[in-house]
Amino acid sequence: MRTAVLDAAATLFALRGIDAVSLRDIAAEADVNLTLIRRYIGNREDLITEVFEYVSVQLAQAVEDHPLAGQGFTPDTIMGKWVRIAASMTLSGRTLPGAGVVNPVQAMAHTIMVGYEVSDETARVRAAQVTAAALGWRIFEQYLVHAGGLDGIPIELLRDDLVHSARRLGATVWPSPPDPPAVVP
Repeated sequence: MRTAVLDAAATLFALRGIDAVSLRDIAAEADVNLTLIRRYIGNREDLITEVFEYVSVQLAQAVEDHPLAGQGFTPDTIMGKWVRIAASMTLSGRTLPGAGVVNPVQAMAHTIMVGYEVSDETARVRAAQVTAAALGWRIFEQYLVHAGGLDGIPIELLRDDLVHSARRLGATVWPSPPDPPAVVP
């Protein structure tokens, strides 16, 4: 029952946003009685926190299972759900839980440290930066494609290149090497 509720809530939150989904919507989607949500999980805010922690654990596991791989872009992927739920929580003024939560950024830092043999500090900095780029692209993809005049490039090619750029960033020592000299016309 608990897993059904968390899965249903994660899917609905990712598709509609947190504030557009009621407990009744979640109960209907999970095919459970509404009172069971309150009994086993708590109030709406408890559920929101629990769903974020639930998708965080899933994303961290996906990063560990498939190190240095892209984790998906659409709302039906775990990365897509995590990004959309994190964004919805942040935009609604909620604080993303950090302490005591399995943390996908730390899981990514571990895979960067092991995969590229960089220091722990470099790995943590790069994991935060890679996550920032991943969040930004996934939230603003449509805008970035149009504003950048990239409509003629297949979206899968742009997404694949973002994954490759993230790998290069992860493999770069921190602090970053000096900037290359600018070419002045």
